Amino acid sequence: AELDGSGIENGFDFIPSRGWPVHFGAYAEYERNMSEAPDHIELKLLMQHIEGPLDLRFNVVTERETGDHFDNRWEFGYAAQASYRVDPSWRLGVQGFGDTGFDDQLGDIDDYAHYWGPFAQVRLMSANDQQLSLHFGYLFGSGHADAEGQVRMQLEWSFGGDDDD
Repeated sequence: AELDGSGIENGFDFIPSRGWPVHFGAYAEYERNMSEAPDHIELKLLMQHIEGPLDLRFNVVTERETGDHFDNRWEFGYAAQASYRVDPSWRLGVQGFGDTGFDDQLGDIDDYAHYWGPFAQVRLMSANDQQLSLHFGYLFGSGHADAEGQVRMQLEWSFGGDDDD
């Protein structure tokens, strides 16, 4: 095994927006490659609205390669999710993500890949300001998607408080 790259990422909570109808945040990542592959920058605007058991999220995503002789255009996309807490441990919903084009050629949305489908999240454990959750779903591909669909599974271990989500 050898190290071929490293990265740094950070999330930002726009604290004053916590009392607004939409809570805002941001995400930034820089990836440095040690091979001939380009370095990479990714930025996201994060938006969330919670009303009782309903949780709505929408993220605007942009990314680009950096360095000499690489594609220095910004590529845009989105990620969205709507979920409903059916009981304290279970959340059901729909989620999706896709691309919308490059900064110099934003075009017909069907020219790009999109994935949408149902998901479920179950809280497996919650103790001592820690949570263990399992998230699983199936997203159907459309547009110029590389696959007809994708199975998604995520095991998440979070620290720092129980937010009833």
